[in-house]
Parts: sequence; C-alpha cells; structure tokens
Amino acid sequence: MASAFDSDGAAWRPGTHLLRPIRGWLGLAIILQVISSGLVLAPLIGLSELTSALSDDRARQQEAWRLVVLSAVCLGSGLALRGLAELVTHLADNAFALDLRRRLARRIARAPLGWFDDNSSGQIKQGVQDDVTAIHHLIAHSYINLANAVATTLFVYGYLAQVDWRMTLVTLLPLPVSLLFYGRVMAATSSQKMAQYGAALAQVNHSVIEFVQGIPLVKIFGQQGQAHRAYHTAVGDFLSFFLAWVCPLIRPETLSSLMIAPITLLFLVLTCGTLAVGQGWLQGTQLLPFAVLGLGISIPIAALSSGAQSLQLSRSAFARLSGLLGIPQQQELDARLQPDGSAVSFEHVTFSFDGVRSILNDVSLALQPGTVTALVGRSGSGKSTLAKLLLRFYTLESGRIMLGGRDIATIHSSNLYRHVGFVFQDVQLLRMSVRDNIALGRLDASDQEIEAAATAANIHHRILQLPRSYQSVYGEDAQFSGGEAQRLSIARALLLNPPVLVLDEATAQADVEAEAAIQTALSALLVGRDRARTVLVIAHSLKSVVNADLIAVLDDGRIVETGHHQALLARDGSYAHMWRAQNPGPQQETDE
Repeated sequence: MASAFDSDGAAWRPGTHLLRPIRGWLGLAIILQVISSGLVLAPLIGLSELTSALSDDRARQQEAWRLVVLSAVCLGSGLALRGLAELVTHLADNAFALDLRRRLARRIARAPLGWFDDNSSGQIKQGVQDDVTAIHHLIAHSYINLANAVATTLFVYGYLAQVDWRMTLVTLLPLPVSLLFYGRVMAATSSQKMAQYGAALAQVNHSVIEFVQGIPLVKIFGQQGQAHRAYHTAVGDFLSFFLAWVCPLIRPETLSSLMIAPITLLFLVLTCGTLAVGQGWLQGTQLLPFAVLGLGISIPIAALSSGAQSLQLSRSAFARLSGLLGIPQQQELDARLQPDGSAVSFEHVTFSFDGVRSILNDVSLALQPGTVTALVGRSGSGKSTLAKLLLRFYTLESGRIMLGGRDIATIHSSNLYRHVGFVFQDVQLLRMSVRDNIALGRLDASDQEIEAAATAANIHHRILQLPRSYQSVYGEDAQFSGGEAQRLSIARALLLNPPVLVLDEATAQADVEAEAAIQTALSALLVGRDRARTVLVIAHSLKSVVNADLIAVLDDGRIVETGHHQALLARDGSYAHMWRAQNPGPQQETDE
C-alpha cells in the first residue's frame, strides 16, 4: 500500500486510490443521477411542447393531456432516482469512513514508537477524524451534484440545439467568459495558498491558546498590555494575509457569477430572440424553450463551480490521509522468540535522527540483572534517546541492543513490551478509573496486587482520599499533581513486573519525601517474583542515583565514564564536575 502513495505529488492519485473500494458505488450513483437529471427536465421540455400543442387544433389538444401525465411521471421518477442516488452515496460514504478509519487505526497501531514523537495527537486526530469527515461532502454530495450539473447542461443545450442552433449559440456565449473569470479564482485558491491559509489560521489559534494560558502570569507581572499586543499582532497578520488573498478575487468572482445570472441570460435571450423573430428566423413559440430552460442553466453551472471547489479543498485532506496510510510499519518477526533472562547490553550503538548529526556514537553499555544502572549527563547528551532505543522507538544506524541474549530487532513487540517496562517523564493517564489506569498492562490483576503496587509507589494513601477510592475516574473525581501522576505511572510499571524497568526522570516531579519513598520501594523491588530485575534510571539530579550499582556518564553521545559514585568522584572527571555544580559549597562528598 505504501508504494501507492510514493507519487510525484499528482493531485488526484492518492484520492483515486483511497476511493477505489467505493468506486463502483459512486459509478452507480452517477448513472442514477444522470438518468434523474434527464427525467426531471422532462416537465420543462413538456411545457415548451405543451404551448405548441394548445395553440393547434383539438386533436393536438388531446395530446396535451397525455403530455402532462407523461411529464408528471417523469418528474416523480426523476426525484425518486435522485433520492436513490443520494442513498447510495451516503451508504458508500459510511462504508468508506468506517473502512478508512479501521485502516488508519491499523497503520497507527503498527507505527514505530518514535513516529509519535514527530507527530502530535492533534495531527493524528485531524487525519482520523477531521479529514475523513471533510471527505463526506465530496462522496455524499459533490459527485452526484457534478453529475447532475454536467448532465443537465448537456441535456438542455442538446434539446435547445434541436429547436434552433443559432439561439443555442447565443445562450452559450456567456459561458466561456464566465469560465475565464472563474479560472482566475480557482488559480488563486491553489494548494499552496490553502496551505498558507491553514498556517496563518493555526498561528492565530496558537496565539489564542498562549494568551489564555498566560493570563495569570501576565497579570502577576502587570504585563497585560504586552499579552494583548501579541494576540492583536497575530490577528492583524492573519487579517492582512486574508484580505490580500481574497480582495483581488472579489471582482473576477462577481463578474463570473454575473455573466451567467438569470437576468443576464434573460436580457440576452429576449434581445436576440426578438431580432430573430423579426427577421423570420424563429417563430414566437420557439422562443419559449430558451426563456424557460436557458435561464435555469445558471443553477447547474453554479453547482459545477461549488463542486470544483469541493474537489480542490479535498486535496489537502487526501494528502494528509495518504501520509497516514504511508506510515512506516514496525516489522514483526516470530512471536515465539523469547528473551532468555533480563540482561541488557548496548553494543557499539550509533544513532542519528537525520543521518547527518549523530546523537549517539559507538555506545557500549552492559546492564546486569539485579542491579540499578544510572545514566546521567547534561541535557541533550542523548540519555532519553538511548533508553528509547531499548523499546525500539527508532531504528539503529549501526550496532545492536541485546535483551536476554537476543537482538531486540528480532523480538516481537508484544514480547518486548512484556519484558521491558518504561516510566516516562511525561505521564499519560487515561480517562478511566484509577484502578484501570494502574492495571493497564495487566487487566487481570487482582485488587490486592494493584494496591500493593500503589503502596510500593507511595500513592496508595492518596488514592484512598479520593471520593470513590480506586474507582474514581481520572479527569472527573480524581485529579493528581505532577508528582502523584508519576507515582501512579510507577505503580503501573511495578504491577506489570517486567524483568527490565526503565525510569526516565521518573522522580523529576516528586517532592523530596515522595522521591525518597519511591527510591526505597524500587530498591526493595529489584528482585522480581521469579527473576532478578534489571533497572535503568535516567536522572538529572545526581543525588537520586548515588546508591546505584553503576553510573554511566553520557556526554555528546558518548559514554565517557562508568563506575560507582565514590569512584567517579575520586576520578575528578565529568561526573565530579556535575556533582560540584549541583551541590556547591563545602561538603563531605564521601558521606554522600
């Protein structure tokens, strides 16, 4: 499927591919609509013929009644087919939206974890929800409206040409002029302009959010005027862009509409028709079809214009959806392969996000079962990236990562995530009960196991204070501070009881007392129920890792020092410099 989207940017190749499953349904709806357009026109054509019949002898007048009945039948049949065509397109749209959302869910579910770092939840929501909804009008309405407009135009001018080809040419004269003006409008609403419009609008939305979120801060510092100016600047920039884009389009769009307006066509038909009747080229009764049918042609032509706009607006939605359906997929191997133990080793690992600047350079590090290994270093040194590689967030440039004697690239994701637990710095809690949030990795866990994990993470007593204890729903009657949410996340990881546990700044938002309790709980839980646990701690505060079995110092993507706290201080290298920076003043370092 991915190859279908590796196009050169052709506007409709992605859309054509996405609509392939319902192409037959759309074709059926278009055929029904074309037939409906012809049948609905029958009464108008019958009206023209009826005038001629009523002006003749009595025998022709008897035929007039049959013409009235036939026109009524055609009108009823045409409206019924129109309703059937709309039913088909709406059923096709529902099937398309359901199938597309399922395909998107499958693609997103199998995306590498690192993909989510580069794509926000808002972007994913826009594709899965907003863009699929945006295509609803295209599928359910635009195609049959376009079919109706084209068929009606062809039927009308085909009939008028049989009445008098010269007057038909007269009624056609405004069309090329109208299309010429409208072409300028469509050229100005290009994909590039639409992208600029979206970016400008996004900037306004961003400034609104910043303004609202920053109100308490600017009030405290008395800078309300400054915050207002930033918001007004963003709105002013958007207004300037919008007016510069739209104002030049008002004149050509107005002229385009005016050229095919009923009053314009009526003036043209009456003027030229009177001249034709006076010259004997046309009978008076033959002028009626041009007055009746010719004036109404502006309606389907206007539908053609709106349909073209709908098609153009759908391009960006198709492009974004195609991008989501082209997400690289995590390759899964044999699910029967299991790691043998909990030993972890990084072997000559090199990684780069862009293939130019290396984030990690030839990193080798061994994590032994039953021990705590701390990874420290300055911000941007690559600590979190190295830890995320253990969960296969990204693909290595070179080297390998071994878990229980197996390369993690050969381990099925389900097995890998059962063996490696991860507590992120940014905690994600779901809108469900506190109990279910803790049991996210083990839905079959008992209440006793859940409470034991919460107790070990020093969050049990806080949960008991909630209105419904463990049944309180996060976001409704359960709210947590940053440190409390992190302890809840730690309880989730402890309940999973993985052989390998990675803590990425897990205690960053905890207070001193809670941090000490968590460290004590983690130390007591180093040994799992049936095997030794391997723990990797990423920490900024060096005081939190002084008791680690091994400390590895990462600097500029390389491990420059390893050892125990005391040994690293005695070496007076990078670790000692960081320790003195975080703990200035006279201290007895050996007592730490």
